[in-house]
Amino acid sequence: MKTTFVVADDHPLLLEGVKGVLREIEPDAEILQATSYPDLLSVLSQDIDFSLVIADLNMPGMAGLDGIRAVQSKRPEVPIIIISATESQKAINKTLECGVAGYMFKSFSQDQMLKAVETVLEGETFVPDANTEMFSGDEFADDRKTDFGAAALNKLPMGVVIVDKSAQVLFMNNNASDIFAQSDGVDVGPTGVFRTAKVGETKNLHTMIADAAIDIGEDEDREGGAMIVSRPSMRRSFSLLVVPLPDEDDISSDEGKVAVFINDPEKFNEPPTNVLARLYGLTEAEARLLQGLIVGKKLETFADEVGVSMNTVRSHLKQVFRKTGTNRQPELVSLVMNSSAYLASSPVAVEDDDYE
Repeated sequence: MKTTFVVADDHPLLLEGVKGVLREIEPDAEILQATSYPDLLSVLSQDIDFSLVIADLNMPGMAGLDGIRAVQSKRPEVPIIIISATESQKAINKTLECGVAGYMFKSFSQDQMLKAVETVLEGETFVPDANTEMFSGDEFADDRKTDFGAAALNKLPMGVVIVDKSAQVLFMNNNASDIFAQSDGVDVGPTGVFRTAKVGETKNLHTMIADAAIDIGEDEDREGGAMIVSRPSMRRSFSLLVVPLPDEDDISSDEGKVAVFINDPEKFNEPPTNVLARLYGLTEAEARLLQGLIVGKKLETFADEVGVSMNTVRSHLKQVFRKTGTNRQPELVSLVMNSSAYLASSPVAVEDDDYE
């Protein structure tokens, strides 16, 4: 079986240096490369048995430790070596706590890189000696609120991207990463800038972001915007909502961060039946019916799928209306989609109660 390595870095010289080390280990290996975090996710989406991933911690869109975790969740069986210019013990510890197989410094010589890669390929963890005089970067700050915030954003059913006034990506949640990996209308360019497939749409997006980021006066609030982004695949367009984020601690700053929410109409998120039952006091059958209505199923279709009569389905629907305080199906679906149930994209554990 042919050996396949992945190298992800946005610096051409370093990229070639790492590839040279890998060729010294396995001359006939296939080496795939990526220059941004979305590129890396796209490469890892291929049906290939990868032997090793070497990724730059701070390449465009990587979002530090959250990026590492997302890469690991995508291909947990593949060992990862992180390469970084940060040489502090805190940086090393924080990264290794994520479960990576090794940590290399960008200042490493070719021989040092060779040793690190060989160690990991032998099934061991490579831990370098830290530079005790160097402080770690902000991405390793002891701010648990940042971790909590990222975890919360990763639960949202839409893509969330945090950018600065120049549309430089500072953070993306898991859904945004998956959307960018498709390269179907929106992506992150080689320099880490959020862009679209069409020049005109990109210009419009960047204008919205700049307007949302810059404070235009003491009595004026920063404004966002909304737009539709077309897709080369001809699938239904993305809808983007640009929202200014609250100013940070530095109140003298006239620039802020901006959140861009990406909705993919092709993706349906079904709230788990146990969550629906818990929130609205539904029986299991009523919750299954509500789940079907949310993804657009007709009553007749649902009745055929579960093998019950239309009279039974209508009876269940009447009870769902009563328990949710609604009268029509559109009102019912809107209620759920604006509730906490819609945030549960995977089953959530609840106590086994009798929902009758």
